[in-house]
Amino acid sequence: MNKAYLVEAVVLVGISAFLYWAGFEVQGWLFSFTEHIPGVNWFYLPSGLRVLLVMVAGAFGATGIFLATIVIDLMHMPDIRGSMMLATALASGFGAWVALWLLRRIGVISEGLTGLTTVALLQFALLFSIFNALFHQTVWLISNRSGSLFMVDVWPMFVGDLLGATAFLYGLKLVLSLKRARSSDDDWDLSR
Repeated sequence: MNKAYLVEAVVLVGISAFLYWAGFEVQGWLFSFTEHIPGVNWFYLPSGLRVLLVMVAGAFGATGIFLATIVIDLMHMPDIRGSMMLATALASGFGAWVALWLLRRIGVISEGLTGLTTVALLQFALLFSIFNALFHQTVWLISNRSGSLFMVDVWPMFVGDLLGATAFLYGLKLVLSLKRARSSDDDWDLSR
């Protein structure tokens, strides 16, 4: 392994960890009213960050989300500790990565993200939301997390992740299209 690759890996993991942690904090400030139980929301905007970070940074993005989830659990989830915390962080970090791996394997999303379509993004958001809800709720069921009921909590987590990922991705798409439109308007500005 060369030094440049190692530096790139550390930077991608660090940026992913910081962005996911910051997204979680923003979620708490703006959308705390959507919380069903701690860690389960009817609208969870950081799920869009999970999708984006894993699409762009792959396993490094997933590792950053894993590390950020440990910090988040230590800061905000006093009932999640030890092996439950590690398993929750794995579910959080690698649910999107497993969904992406599967969609690449069946040919929906290419390795270089070329030809990425709206339908493929929606399929990714849907599959990620299913995996994330099932992985988290299974960990909490096996770990006997207090106050967590698998068949009750899996639905708001699934809905929250799907709505959050979709809103985030379409918001990002809107911002990028507005930026593109503005830059094409600037190309025609002859007053410069």
